Amino acid sequence: MQESMPSFAVRYVWRGLAASMVAVAWGTLGYGLLFSRHDQQAWDDLEAGGRLAANLTVYLPYLALALPVAVVVVLGLLPAPHLLSPLLAATVGIALFVWWVTAQGYLFDAQPRLAACLVGSLTADAGAVGALTAAWVRAGRQPGTASPRDAGQVASN
Repeated sequence: MQESMPSFAVRYVWRGLAASMVAVAWGTLGYGLLFSRHDQQAWDDLEAGGRLAANLTVYLPYLALALPVAVVVVLGLLPAPHLLSPLLAATVGIALFVWWVTAQGYLFDAQPRLAACLVGSLTADAGAVGALTAAWVRAGRQPGTASPRDAGQVASN
């Protein structure tokens, strides 16, 4: 049985929105880390070890994870029906990375606008989770895919 075109289009729009929100969350985090206005005096007050620690524990991992996040976003925009899991993994990864950046308290003195960018990133990440949930529910209404209702039937047997 073929899926109707409007149903596919609605599911694809939700998944595309989720992929776009993942990109916005990662981009907002990157803007806060790399391009937001910084306090040069606070950076100068950090000794060389503190700057090296920031580079190795925050900035280098952000740059290393940029390519995998970009690949996941591109895969999320493809019309393949089973590409929700990588997007969900990316949203969880972004939330964990935001938590890690927040744990590095010395960055907030050096970059005063970083906190606002972290809030914006978490907001976009939450929007991506909402769009993923909607796409998952829509995918459950198509023939040949699992739905939340199917999981309840398997649990009751």
